[in-house]
Amino acid sequence: MKYLVSLSAVCLLLGMSVQAAGPDTATRELIEQLRLDEAEQPVRESPGWKRPERIVVMIPGSLNDMRAELLASFERVSDGIEIVTVSGREFTGEEGVTLAEAQVILGFCSPQLIRTAKNLHWLQHFGTGVDRCLLSPEAQDADFILTNAQHTAGPPIAEHVIAMLMMLTRNLQYFHHLQQEQVWQRPPDTPSPMIEIGGKTMLVAGLGGIGTEVARRAAGLGMRVIATRRSSREGPGFVDYVGLSDELLELAAQADVIVNALPLTRETTGIFGREFFDALKQGAYFISIGRGKSTDTAELIAALKSGRLAGAGLDVTDPEPLTKGHELWSLPNVIITPHISYMTDRGIERNVLVITENLRRYINGERMMNVVDIDRGY
Repeated sequence: MKYLVSLSAVCLLLGMSVQAAGPDTATRELIEQLRLDEAEQPVRESPGWKRPERIVVMIPGSLNDMRAELLASFERVSDGIEIVTVSGREFTGEEGVTLAEAQVILGFCSPQLIRTAKNLHWLQHFGTGVDRCLLSPEAQDADFILTNAQHTAGPPIAEHVIAMLMMLTRNLQYFHHLQQEQVWQRPPDTPSPMIEIGGKTMLVAGLGGIGTEVARRAAGLGMRVIATRRSSREGPGFVDYVGLSDELLELAAQADVIVNALPLTRETTGIFGREFFDALKQGAYFISIGRGKSTDTAELIAALKSGRLAGAGLDVTDPEPLTKGHELWSLPNVIITPHISYMTDRGIERNVLVITENLRRYINGERMMNVVDIDRGY
């Protein structure tokens, strides 16, 4: 219920705009703030595009409380096009027929949806990660435009990274445990040394929307930031050096802190393994907010127990959810959160703005934002 106020405000903002002429002020500011990517060509130039006759919206149970406001936002840019809703839980019967006929779906990418939606031309995924969908066999021959909510979760995830880093470097997890035990005990008995992060080097593996927000905050705290990205060596001014993917080990050897902000693809699965951890400085820190399967858990544990890693902050794990009794739970130099770094009081607001603007652009045949390269996986 706490999201309803901000979402209502978004609806009012959207209602004041002239949608055919372009995005409203709030959306323009968000696009600039998050540096949202635009496709090179207008969608009207893509094969199979036409003005849709119907828009299908998948509304999960978790969003039922804001169903009316979500639909009102989409209706403001729909230009009279019919909007129908499905739960997204059933892919047979009447709901299956609706999905099978759909040209446009706002919802969640899944193997079942790809199998069912035979006439799909554009799918707007409500979330950011699409690996569970695109790593499936159904996606191999997929022929539709996929957009997601990338960048919109960048600010809260970046703050989560910094929170984990501060907690580890100040040993707050250790002192919180002592507080619960009502024990007043000062160093040197902490699991790892207490350090200052100013002047230290952070490597951001994956300088996308989330990685860029992490880098921005680390630089603001006085850290030297280096990064890797697959597509190019370009980066913002607050990043000291941007390397390509094949420079990961070389750059990792320079870093005091490594942040995994990579999407999960076939190439990144298990990339943080023995060779990676062996390349690190003694006493480095590892923070993972990408995907759990990009890290070899056994090798991570070995690096933590040997002291190669001074600590790790994990919002994602492999397996996920982490099972009871798993060794990671009991390591004193590990902080674990249950894949919640994206959660924020402003998340729904950003998502609604981006999804609504993409809907407006599709209807008008304009350049879409956050287009996923299906072959590349992100």
